[in-house]
Amino acid sequence: MNMVSVIVPIYNVEKYLCECLDSIINQTYRNLQIILVDDGSPDNCGAICDEYAKLDVRVEVLHCKNGGLSVARNRGYNVCKGEYVLFVDSDDYLEKNAIEVLCSHMQQDNLQMLFYDALSFDETSTEVKEEEINKYIRKADYSSVSSGAQLFLEFLKNDEYRSPVQYCLFKKSFIDENKLSFHEGIIHEDEEFTFLSLLCAKRVKHINDVLYHHRFRSDSIMGAKTSKKNTDGCYQVISAVIDAKDKFLTNIGTKEAYQKGVARLVEIFLNRVRCSVDKKSAQTKKQVKEIKRKLRSHNYFESDDVKFAALDKRHKKIVRKKIKIRVYSLLSPVLKLIRRK
Repeated sequence: MNMVSVIVPIYNVEKYLCECLDSIINQTYRNLQIILVDDGSPDNCGAICDEYAKLDVRVEVLHCKNGGLSVARNRGYNVCKGEYVLFVDSDDYLEKNAIEVLCSHMQQDNLQMLFYDALSFDETSTEVKEEEINKYIRKADYSSVSSGAQLFLEFLKNDEYRSPVQYCLFKKSFIDENKLSFHEGIIHEDEEFTFLSLLCAKRVKHINDVLYHHRFRSDSIMGAKTSKKNTDGCYQVISAVIDAKDKFLTNIGTKEAYQKGVARLVEIFLNRVRCSVDKKSAQTKKQVKEIKRKLRSHNYFESDDVKFAALDKRHKKIVRKKIKIRVYSLLSPVLKLIRRK
C-alpha cells in the first residue's frame, strides 16, 4: 500500500479545523502522512494541531511564521515522504473513502495527476447560487487516460477547467522531476501550478466522483475580487507562465494548450483590472502595458486567441475610433463631391 502525504495549510480556521482533520484521520485508506502546517495562526489552531499529533502518530505538525498559503504548502511538501500528494484546505473536508478511491485509480492507470470533483456548501446561508454549489462538479466524461495538455483543452472546450489543487491527487516523483512549486507571496498561485503541471503531465484523467466538500466563504482569501492583491497575483502568474514559454511552445503536443491557457489568464487579469479599485493607479496601468508588451514582443504568440485577449475593451474602442477617423478622412473629398451634385 503506497503512502499518501496529505498537506493541510492552516490559518485562522479554529471553527472548522476539527471537522477537516477528522475527515482525514478517519479515511478508509490508512497509510497516510498527515502534515499540518500551522502558518502562524493567531487563534487556537496550533494547539488543536498538537492535540491531534498526540492522538495519531501519522500526524506531523509544522509551526511556522505566517508566510501565506503558497509558503505553507511548499513547507509541507518539503517533508513529504509519500508516493502521492494531496492538498486539503483546512476549512474543507473529505469523503471517508476519498483517498482509497483516488489511489486505486492512480495505481491502476499509472497516473501522474488525477482530477476529481467537489461539492460546495455554505452552512451560514441558504442563498448560495446553484452554480456556486456545483462549480467544481464536471458533467462531461474525461475518464480516458490522456496527456495533461489534451485534458486541459477538453476542460476548456466544455468550460469545465478548474485550477484549485485540492481537487487533484499528484504523484510526488512527477512534481519533483518537473521542479514544480507554489509561487510564494501571491494569490492565484493555483492558476500557475495546476496549468504548468498539466502541460508537463503525460498521464492524467478525471473521475466523476464527488470526494471533497468545499466550504464557500465570502470572507475567504479569494473573496476580494476587486483588491489590488488580486490583480497583482494575476499579473505575477501570467508573467511566470510567459517566462516558461520555451518549454511548451516548441513542443507540438503542448503548444495549443499553452497558447489557449495564456489567453485565458490574460482575460482573467484584464477582467480583474476592470473591477479593481486601483484600476487607474500607475502600477496597474504599468502591469497592463507590460503584459501587452510581452505578448507582442514574442512572435511565438501567433494565436488569434492570445491576440484578442491581449486587447482590453478600452483599447479596442480606441482602435475602432482611429479607423473611423481614417476612413472618414479618406472618403471626405468624395462625400463633398456627392453633396455638390
